[in-house]
Order: sequence, then C-alpha cells, then structure tokens
Amino acid sequence: MDAGRKKAVLLAGASGCMWGTIGLFVHFMKRYGIDSVELTVGRFLIATLFTGVYLLITRRELLKIRLRDLPGLLAAGLLCLLLFNVSYGIAIEKSSMSAAAVMLYTSPAFVTVISCVCFREKITWRKGIAVVLSVVGCAFVSGIMSGFLTYQASAYFWGFCAAAGYASYSIVAGILLKRYHAATVLFYAFLFAACGGCLFADVRGTAEIVCQNPAAGIGMVGAALVCNVISYLCYNLALKYAEASRVAVIASIEPAAASVLGAIFLKEHIDSFGMAGIICILSAVIILNTSGKEKAE
Repeated sequence: MDAGRKKAVLLAGASGCMWGTIGLFVHFMKRYGIDSVELTVGRFLIATLFTGVYLLITRRELLKIRLRDLPGLLAAGLLCLLLFNVSYGIAIEKSSMSAAAVMLYTSPAFVTVISCVCFREKITWRKGIAVVLSVVGCAFVSGIMSGFLTYQASAYFWGFCAAAGYASYSIVAGILLKRYHAATVLFYAFLFAACGGCLFADVRGTAEIVCQNPAAGIGMVGAALVCNVISYLCYNLALKYAEASRVAVIASIEPAAASVLGAIFLKEHIDSFGMAGIICILSAVIILNTSGKEKAE
C-alpha cells in the first residue's frame, strides 16, 4: 500500500469513527430540550466560526473562490451536508444509532456506481466485494435480523435521505477538491449549510438554552469540533489521496463505532449479528486496501 493510500485509510477511518459519536451527542442534547435539527444547525454555525477565524488568522488566501464554483459550494453545503446531517439526526431519533447507520451506509454502493458512470472509476473485484461486505455488515450491525423492520416508514425515509446527502457530498466534494484546498471547501460548505439551517431551526431558542446551561454549551461545541470540523477535514483530505468510492467504503466503519459506543454509553445491545457485522465492515476495509496483482483502482 502506497503512502497516499495509507493516509486515505487513516483519515477516512478517523472520520467514520468521529461520525459514530453523533448519536451520543443527539441523546445528550435531548436532555436540555435541543433536538437533532437544532443540534445540527448549531454544529454548523460553530464549525463555520471556527474554520472562518482559523483561515482569517492563518491562511486568508484560502477564502478566495471563483464565482463559477459558487453553485458547487452551495450544493455541497445545502443539498449535501445539511440534508445528510439533518436527516441522519432525525433518523437516529426515530430509530436507533445503529439502525440509522445502516440506512446511511447504503451510500458506498451509490458512490461507487456514480463514480463509475461519471468519473470512469473502475469497479474491480476488490472494490465490489468491499462494497457488498460494507452494506451487509451495516445491515447486521443495525439489527435488521432482530426488529429493524418494525420502525415507522418515516425512519426509513430520513435514513435514506441521509444516504443520498452523504453520497452526494462524496461526489461534489471530490470535484471541488481538485480546485481548492480542503479547508476552503469545508468552510464554504459549513457556511451555506448553516445559512440554510437557520431558515427553519429555532436558533434563538437553542442559544438561550446553551447560555443557561454550560453543559449544553460544552456539548454543542464538542459536537461541532468532533462531528464537523475535525471529521470533515479528515474526510476531505482522504478524498485528495483516494477516489470517492474507496473513501466511502472505509468511512463505513462509522456504524461499527456507533454500535460499540451505543452499547457502552446508551446500553444498546450488540448481539451475534452485530458482531458479525462489525467483522464484515472491518473485512471490507482490509480487502479494499490490501495489495494484490490488481492495478490500483
């Protein structure tokens, strides 16, 4: 495995693990009356502030963009990040951390097909097996064998909306990263997602709760840093070192992380199917990144 691919594996894996904590923050903030939508928009506002101030102080030139790329950045923020995060948070509320994760991580299959059609990425046997293993693994982790089908239709709707947003971000960001630094794409995606979210979220009410409860404020800032700033920076950098389909499969370690964290902190049960799912997901990452006679995809 070359150095670039190693970096992609580490970065995408790290982003997946950090996204696996989203459910913990959703459950924590519910104690203070902040639902998943308010939490998502709050995360984007804080993440925009952090990345904006950082770039102003250290790399002001990275804030420059071309007008022709504005639609792509708008799409990355509104149609991808905002849709993905709001939908995922609602899906967690309507189902569970692990069930929402399996619906979200049908996205590697979408990313692989779209990348093949639009960018002529080759679907090799390694990539095909890895995608199948990741989706099957996510299904096992979710509890599909023990009650997954009992959730309301709205849970599935929001779960697959999250998958659509996530898959779209992998593609759109991959294009933008050929023209801009990862931090530039990240800042404008956060900015437009925050602006869009402010149109329907109760920002004032959330701000009052955060100001009155220091623990809620710490939770909001922590969610913004872990689930937005650091995780998306890792994911964007991974897209620079490897193709979108490979990165999407590696990041599918998230449901395994979400399952383990849910079991530890929320007392969610992991049965034998869940363990098998975790093994499938890890196997997908290993298969996708082991060297072989096959040419680099």
